[in-house]
Amino acid sequence: MKQSEVKKIAESFCEKNGINTYPVEIVRICNENGLKVFEEYLDSNISGLIVVDEKVWSKYDTDKFILVNLAESAVRRRFTIAHELAHYVLHRNADGLYAHRDIVNDGTIISNIEREANYFAANILMPETLVKEKVEDIKNDFWGKLPGFILVREIANHFVVSEQAAEVRLKQLEII
Repeated sequence: MKQSEVKKIAESFCEKNGINTYPVEIVRICNENGLKVFEEYLDSNISGLIVVDEKVWSKYDTDKFILVNLAESAVRRRFTIAHELAHYVLHRNADGLYAHRDIVNDGTIISNIEREANYFAANILMPETLVKEKVEDIKNDFWGKLPGFILVREIANHFVVSEQAAEVRLKQLEII
């Protein structure tokens, strides 16, 4: 899927789900879309996963849930939740089920669906219009001039994402 297609789907999702303020209440959004979110300690190489199944998992009392690694930072867990939600929105098959295994090579994502999920997650946690509005507010507060690292930190703080995620998003939007 092209980035422009993912962006269009994410923008439609934001509109449908009333995402127009930050920080985005990602757990509430998941719940409203039929996905429960759980946190527990997982293997260190697992950030999270999504289960959309035909059977109810007794441990979670549902057949649709996202599980995130409690050992990771809160901002990382937020992104993981949005990433798994992206799989639910973008990659379900015709019967509504979803299953895949990430393809990772030395920590580098090599799967297109993983890239799509990351881009969708960035678009819903940091919607373009909200980021651009906040960037203008920040620039006004700093009289128009500020180093990029301060802008990254400010966006990360306001949108409750990691500085790495904020930097990637600001580069995607050609702001830095």
